[in-house]
Amino acid sequence: MADNVNAIRAYGTDGGKCYVAPLGSALPEGLDAFGPEWWDLGAIDPAGLTEAYEEERNAKTPLGYKSPVRTDITGVTKTFTTPMWEVNPYTQALYDNVDLSALEELPGGIITYPVYRPTGQRKYMLAVDTFDGVSHERTVAAIAEVTTRAERSKNAENVTASGLTWTVYEASDGLMFNRFYLSDGMWLPVETLEVAGTATTVAVAATTQLTATATYYNGEDTDVSADATWDTSAPLIATVDADGTVTGVGAGSANITASYRGVSDTLAVTVTA
Repeated sequence: MADNVNAIRAYGTDGGKCYVAPLGSALPEGLDAFGPEWWDLGAIDPAGLTEAYEEERNAKTPLGYKSPVRTDITGVTKTFTTPMWEVNPYTQALYDNVDLSALEELPGGIITYPVYRPTGQRKYMLAVDTFDGVSHERTVAAIAEVTTRAERSKNAENVTASGLTWTVYEASDGLMFNRFYLSDGMWLPVETLEVAGTATTVAVAATTQLTATATYYNGEDTDVSADATWDTSAPLIATVDADGTVTGVGAGSANITASYRGVSDTLAVTVTA
């Protein structure tokens, strides 16, 4: 079989993302967007994500033999180390070994949580995305826990990173994680979506074209008008087609919303008689 240079990967060269969710949360279909129950842990250290696999084996060596004739697996440990750069409430709470459900928002946007002596376990679902050119690899573990926390430095010379090592646990059926691959196209998480139009005022029976522009986590902007889901708040005033074409129906104002990969934006359109 001929060598396939396209199968040579350097995952993480084009970025990576890490998400966590409460146990039992809904999984996205394949490489689709994560639902609102998943927390995005933010920016990752340029060193990237480290994945490790270790086995413990019991060697069977018959009497008189100098080497084993078989080895049996007695234990398996799967870990992901995610050095998170972004000091947001989620990475901070995970580093402090605090359950994410304990986070409380105070007036003024202040987030607080109490830190007690750790007891028990803090288990979550864990998802890791890595990208290399047009290739996308996703790993989703149904049960994982932060078992090691690296030292954090707070000084003017270095970025403060939360080095979290996740240990993956097997489910009752032995499942540890699922892998998803996409080799001929890349599903990039969307940071923001912007709806705009050359005209936000339209007469009855006339049309105006709106566009939806997605900004991906790597800073790339793309027109996704044809792929977004469009909706109107007042169909008796203005309707919107699948490509963002707005038609005036009656005098008044309507909010036109576009949604794409879990991110939405709204633009007000005025219809004149």
